[in-house]
Amino acid sequence: MNFYLVLLVTSCVVSAVCATTILTRDPAHAANRRAAALVYGGSFWAFCEVLWNSASDPGVVLALVRLSALGWVWIGPLGLGLLLEVTSHPAPRLRRGLPFLFAFSAVTLILDWTTPWVHTGVVPTTWGWAYSLGPFWPVFYAVTVSCLGTGLVLGLRVYRRSPSSAERRQIRWIGAGIAIPLVIASLTDGILPFLGVRVPHLGTAAFAALGATVALSLYRYGTSLLAPGHFTREIVETMRDGLALLHLDGRIRSANQSLGRLAGCEAGELIGTAWRDLVDAEIVDPPREVHDLECELRRGASRPTPVSISSASLGDRQGIITGLAVVVRDLREVVTLRQRLLLSGRMAAVGQLAAGVAHEINNPMAYVGSNLKLLRQHWQSLTSGDGPEKGEDAWRELLAEGEDLIDESLDGVARTIDIVREIKGFSHAGDGRRERVDINALLDSVQRVAAPQLRHRTRIERDDGVLPPVPCAGQEIQQVFPNLVLNAVDAAGDAGNIRIRTEHRGEWIHVHVEDDGCGIEPGALDRIFDPFFTTKAVGEGTGLGLAISYEIIRRHGGDITVSSEPGRGTSFCVTLPVGSIEVAADSAD
Repeated sequence: MNFYLVLLVTSCVVSAVCATTILTRDPAHAANRRAAALVYGGSFWAFCEVLWNSASDPGVVLALVRLSALGWVWIGPLGLGLLLEVTSHPAPRLRRGLPFLFAFSAVTLILDWTTPWVHTGVVPTTWGWAYSLGPFWPVFYAVTVSCLGTGLVLGLRVYRRSPSSAERRQIRWIGAGIAIPLVIASLTDGILPFLGVRVPHLGTAAFAALGATVALSLYRYGTSLLAPGHFTREIVETMRDGLALLHLDGRIRSANQSLGRLAGCEAGELIGTAWRDLVDAEIVDPPREVHDLECELRRGASRPTPVSISSASLGDRQGIITGLAVVVRDLREVVTLRQRLLLSGRMAAVGQLAAGVAHEINNPMAYVGSNLKLLRQHWQSLTSGDGPEKGEDAWRELLAEGEDLIDESLDGVARTIDIVREIKGFSHAGDGRRERVDINALLDSVQRVAAPQLRHRTRIERDDGVLPPVPCAGQEIQQVFPNLVLNAVDAAGDAGNIRIRTEHRGEWIHVHVEDDGCGIEPGALDRIFDPFFTTKAVGEGTGLGLAISYEIIRRHGGDITVSSEPGRGTSFCVTLPVGSIEVAADSAD
């Protein structure tokens, strides 16, 4: 066995081993399958070349040469498709053209097997056998080189701008692995044979080099552009949460079916999509790790879905960050339950105010009813003919009195409408949307709602600072302050005082609600925001008011703190950021 035959056998074995290594890495990934198909093709090509260089009959040799086309005729479309998958580039025209390129390769295969247009014959040489090429070969060669050249240019262009140095190095490895067959194979197995120059064919050795290059990149970096990720696909596909792997430039590299369902499309359609087009949370520029960050997932014209995302960096074995793994959790059910809890807490506060509200509504309704009775008497007098007998002046006086009664009744009705509107606005669940809210005006509304509860008991002092509008969900924030005010009323007692003070410092506004009541014991202070914890008697409190208030403020990016001294009073401080609506936006749906 001569050295050339040893080289062919080695190329066949190396290609087969490398192709198997590549395929088993991630057989479900399209780029992985195409890379393996390319290298398996080289292995089959090398196997046929071993056979024909071991044969002696020219007819058998020519048949084996033509049979080897099964291994190399698909190089162009497979190589282009591989690079399109690796770069995640949409390139719609190129992707639409791939079926036609595969069809062209199939036509070339048929022509090679049935006509002398591709291989015309074989001739013996000192190292084995060489072949002669027919008139269709330049056409096939031009198409194949164009496919590989276009793919290489596209890959280098995309990854030259990649923020990941590991990705830039790997694309150079893969590019070199494809460029070697493109140059060496086309020269020794195409151009020179077409020109009648007989040289040993090194195309199969070049394909073995391609397989070794990709396999070595897997070993060296622990990850690959061809098979993104360390996870087991079966586990990932059974996850209820969405999972995406991102390039450092923010493009989605891989996604599971759960993320596709959340986005309303197939998971494959998300590959290559910019993260910022899918989720309104910036975690890529710069790359950052987050935990349960609430935001909205959007896809096309569909309604945004409230989600929470958690991200972690992905790195290769060299310690270089190659991208991000992002878990996306559906929060639609959580948001619905949260809204119900907020409404429940809001209605509990309304119930606490109910007695005072009933008294407040009863007063205007009482004199409206009295006025209507008197008006009915006047009307009966006018319609019965038994009206005043003192002349025209008495009639005028009666009409003027009726007009006053009507005005007083309208005032009473307007007052009742205002009270109902305030209560309705306070108890309405709202839609969670952010808008710029005047906190001082909101506190005015809260004080009006709480006024019946305060009458003859506690005095409220206001000290309003100049505040900028705050981006927040007004219905939710409005729920916080009645809880604080009502707690202060209970603590201050009948002769107590409450002070509400607002101020603006830097990027924050502060709302202080202070009372001079009994204070809170140190042992209870640490648990004051725990759900269902209350210092009130059984049946007088649910223990949800402050817990819900704390959750609302934290979700708005703020904080709520408390300080107290037994016998000297308690002070709550609510802090909210004065940021843009886009930055502070929450995902409530």
